[in-house]
Amino acid sequence: MKERQNRIYEILSKQGGTTIEQLAKEVFASEATIRRDLTKMEEQGLVLRVWGGAMCAKKTDSDPPMFARSAANIKAKKQIARCAAKLVGDNMSLFLTSSTTVAELSRLLISRRNLTVITTGLDIIDTLRSKSSVRVISPGGELYENCSFAGTMTSNNIEAFMTDLFFFSCSGLTAEGFTCSDMMRTDIIRKMQKNSAKTILLVDSTKVGKTYMYRGFDYAGVDLVIMDRMPDSPELVRVLGEKLIIA
Repeated sequence: MKERQNRIYEILSKQGGTTIEQLAKEVFASEATIRRDLTKMEEQGLVLRVWGGAMCAKKTDSDPPMFARSAANIKAKKQIARCAAKLVGDNMSLFLTSSTTVAELSRLLISRRNLTVITTGLDIIDTLRSKSSVRVISPGGELYENCSFAGTMTSNNIEAFMTDLFFFSCSGLTAEGFTCSDMMRTDIIRKMQKNSAKTILLVDSTKVGKTYMYRGFDYAGVDLVIMDRMPDSPELVRVLGEKLIIA
């Protein structure tokens, strides 16, 4: 590989994924040059192109980076978020995990009165922080992937709260259960579920049939599953039963 491509590979190996714009700045090349490099590197199996950037091929058992997830399946996520928002009333308390679908939900909550939101997502904090009608609490901890808090401190601090509703998403969904690609986020999901009166899974249909390394809790611990369309899995539909809501 060329020296520039070696540098690109080093950056992606360390960060997992990043944007074309950021790569261009870091290696002092034009975005057009970066795109050509990424195309060649993808042909060699070194990287995986995603919307607006790339990720290291060795990381493909994980979710794409946040910037890529934010740009994917927007219509479905907004559809799910609109349905989920109907469950949130004034004077409620919520746990919101760091998730692109949950972030869409947070944008619909700014008109609620006397709402308390406890969240690990920096984008959710940014959306709600200037809204006087919404109280925002962060459990703190280690900054993870520049988009959320995670780690032991985060997990321990979550135990100090009890909420009315908990909204989260996942990486994969099958009849056997939901799975996540990240151990730290899985731990946070479990802690929030344990400390909430009602748990709601928001998941778009592209995740059906996918399985990742870390298992969540049983569907018995989920009160509702909101999706954009009926999943192409009769067994999953049977297992979820009345818990499944199509937005």
